[in-house]
Amino acid sequence: MDSNRLLKIGLFGFGCVGQGLYDILAREKNLPYQIEKICVKDPNKVRPLSSEHFSFNPEELINNDELDLFVEAISDADEAYDIVSAALRKGKRVVTANKKLVAYHLPELIALQQEFGGVLLYEAAVAGGIPIIRAVEEFFSNEPLVRVHGILNGSSNYILSQIFLQKKPYAEALKEAQDKGFAELDPWLDVAGADSRHKLCILAAHAFGRPLAPQEVAFFGIDYLGARDLEFARLNGCGIKLIASVHLNESGQIVPLVIPALVNETDDLKVVEQEFNGVIAEGTYSGPQLFKGKGAGGHPTGAAVLSDVISIGQGYQYGYKKLKRSQTQPALALDYKIEVYLRTADPKLIDVLEFSNQRNIEAAADSDSVVGVLTLESLIKHQDKIREAGAFIMALSSDFVKKKAVKQQEAVALT
Repeated sequence: MDSNRLLKIGLFGFGCVGQGLYDILAREKNLPYQIEKICVKDPNKVRPLSSEHFSFNPEELINNDELDLFVEAISDADEAYDIVSAALRKGKRVVTANKKLVAYHLPELIALQQEFGGVLLYEAAVAGGIPIIRAVEEFFSNEPLVRVHGILNGSSNYILSQIFLQKKPYAEALKEAQDKGFAELDPWLDVAGADSRHKLCILAAHAFGRPLAPQEVAFFGIDYLGARDLEFARLNGCGIKLIASVHLNESGQIVPLVIPALVNETDDLKVVEQEFNGVIAEGTYSGPQLFKGKGAGGHPTGAAVLSDVISIGQGYQYGYKKLKRSQTQPALALDYKIEVYLRTADPKLIDVLEFSNQRNIEAAADSDSVVGVLTLESLIKHQDKIREAGAFIMALSSDFVKKKAVKQQEAVALT
């Protein structure tokens, strides 16, 4: 292919990410890429471009042989799967920002690339503008990784920053994140931890050669964060971050988890504030390296999409090196132990979880707070019960394994 030829892009979706990419390409006139056609769903929606730019039929783009590559940037994961899989079956080159799509279908998407010769890149699906997939795929291609963990959701991190730095209540911080475009009108994926879970599934495949199914990963969020939980963190000189983590234990089993965690002033992730993401990739020999960048917003994510567009135009594709080297897939380390804090209005939940080393932290008329040790198996098995109870759970350290002495709140009896 002529490297100087203008490459024509078929774009699916014109929301935050799609418009971010369009705006960047409009500004960067020297780049040999042009969005030729944009496929959108609602023909009646008012848009900033004239109607000739748009199509309402995905097949019109997929079957257009004049288009050199596709960018998928729609919110519906099922529709995105239909588009991406159809394009790959035609041997097309595709860039997607849809982390749920990749998390649920990665093994199949890899197989489609191998069978039909298409290429799929998805850097923008994980950690916004941080090139973390490329880092673990290429830089750590031969060095064993100890752990990859960090803040993978800019919306929840922005909310936590407003709560701890600006002393704003949760509801106000959430509304502000929505007004700024960091959080959706339905913020459940962000604040409940599901979005971070999707991204962690993808990272695990590149970092440890183990694609994780979303149902294998227990996830908890900040949606039930309350005043007593904030006071517990402050009493212990800590903030709270929503941490997504994956590592192998000493037996070579995999430990994936998304959970809020206490972070103190010495924690590398403490400096990651507002809508920023931060990921620590810890190599066996090179040690921990912190990658920090904006994880929300049209331009940061659009820039990550553009990086994939340029790379795919130059012939790059993922090698899935660690996945191909893996002789057997590591099992989940179900007996892995994590020290946690739990506040719940349902005392039966504490018994169901089967804590070890349990200590009561606070007793109130409307809830009880305890700390203790839970296994990964218990967290996976009972995660829905914890959410249904409206309980708030967090790890006592972002390291999970390091025990931390905690100060006890004075018991409060409310009427």
